[in-house]
Amino acid sequence: MDRMERRSSEPTYKVIFYRTAQGAEPVREWLQSLEKLERFQLGKAIQVLQTNGPALSMPFACPLGGGLYELRERIGKVRYRVFYGFDGGRIVVLLHAALKDQRVIEDDLALARRRLKDYFDRR
Repeated sequence: MDRMERRSSEPTYKVIFYRTAQGAEPVREWLQSLEKLERFQLGKAIQVLQTNGPALSMPFACPLGGGLYELRERIGKVRYRVFYGFDGGRIVVLLHAALKDQRVIEDDLALARRRLKDYFDRR
């Protein structure tokens, strides 16, 4: 993500973690389970998302349709994906995260879509 030009140095979007009805935050928990280097690199990618919002595009982010987006980061040979959506103009909701093999797995997309719907149903 270092190659990505930022529009400004100050974050313009608020990033929040999706929270289940039971209070779990799956993306935060997933991030905490990673090694320090992975957490650091993904944290930098999330900061770029926080600064650029919907202006962030390929190869760093990809719209998936229906208000769902994919933040893309490669660390070594591993490709990480963080699925997110926007709540209004300035809030990014981190919904789900996964490692990517050849393509995004349909189960990951379905889970991210369910969480996005749940987020909006309960907010």
